[in-house]
Amino acid sequence: MNHLFSQYWWLFVLRGVFAIILGLIALFAPGAAFATLILFLGVFLFVDGIFSVVSAISSRRTNPDWGWLLFSGITGIVVGIIMFYHPFATAAALIYFIAFWTLVAGIAEIAIAIRLRKSITGEGWYIFGGILTILFGILLLRNPFVGILSIMIIFAIYAIMFGVMLISLGMRLRKRYKQHPTI
Repeated sequence: MNHLFSQYWWLFVLRGVFAIILGLIALFAPGAAFATLILFLGVFLFVDGIFSVVSAISSRRTNPDWGWLLFSGITGIVVGIIMFYHPFATAAALIYFIAFWTLVAGIAEIAIAIRLRKSITGEGWYIFGGILTILFGILLLRNPFVGILSIMIIFAIYAIMFGVMLISLGMRLRKRYKQHPTI
């Protein structure tokens, strides 16, 4: 396996370059990148839904839970179509979902910190983190565009860092492969 990875070191470098390009696009054109991400997610859900429906129908005699798989597939197809035809509405719904999730997560963080205050030290930092999480949720609710921008900037930073890591790994694998081409 190590030899296989070393032999195809260039794939890691290529993936890294694409990740960096994607990160830069997300950083400098976050609106377009987010819309594209929503469209790709819609296409993925649609195609995955088709495969799930086909799988459910073909396994209905052997799989007692084939109905759930069929329901999941049909749901994926419907959501994929909605995402394709209404990407901005889908994006807004996603941001509101994330906003409500961050509000709940922030409240949970504060509650956990209060419960653990006798068992841990520095629970004030966890409470502060919970407050920041709640404030971020409120910010998302008040201005969803800021949420989209924030998510895309975080994604951009992640993609660039991941790309650099992949290129670094690819170069190390290349060095290993040049030293031991048959191992």
